[in-house]
Amino acid sequence: MKKTEVSCIFLITLIVFIKDSLLSEATSALNPVLDTTGKMIRVGSDYMVVPVRKDLGGDLGLAFIGTQVCPLGIGPRLHNDSGLSINFFPVNSKKSVIRESIDLNVEFTETYTICQHLSNVWRLDHYNPQKEDHMITNGGVKGNPGRDTISNWFKIVKYGVGYKFVFCPSVCNYCDVICKNVGVFVQTNGQALLTLSNEPLEVRFKKV
Repeated sequence: MKKTEVSCIFLITLIVFIKDSLLSEATSALNPVLDTTGKMIRVGSDYMVVPVRKDLGGDLGLAFIGTQVCPLGIGPRLHNDSGLSINFFPVNSKKSVIRESIDLNVEFTETYTICQHLSNVWRLDHYNPQKEDHMITNGGVKGNPGRDTISNWFKIVKYGVGYKFVFCPSVCNYCDVICKNVGVFVQTNGQALLTLSNEPLEVRFKKV
């Protein structure tokens, strides 16, 4: 092998190493997401998502979208019904702490009998990058970041006294994606459902 070829290979390897190191440092520098007690949110622990606005209902859970049965929407529980606990799964499965602005999957940890054929992973229903008023439902896919799972990735960003969910996936560099806050749409029966919105829903995370 020629000396110039060896030098090129070494240079490419060095560039890749530096890039990976910088990405790792950037990730570790992001603020951790904190629960209501001020502790870092960790992968594998169960949390309740608590809306700061109390007029919408209680903790988040699954709810019907109009008269359809499946998929189910996601929103604050009404009538003092208890919400469902969730887990967070960051795009880098080796990370144990959830940090702001990192792509992650959100999954209700409890099984739900009505839509047994669908997972409890959050997703945008009928994802279309040319459409902005998507509902957030169950039935997503956990992991496998890329074009085929782009509707399943969310981010948590500091907002007010708590946080907000944002849909702006970074798991596909060449995909046409939407970047928008997660807010709520209130149905005629009073049930609020998560949807992409200009006005974010402020939430906090309570460890179970």
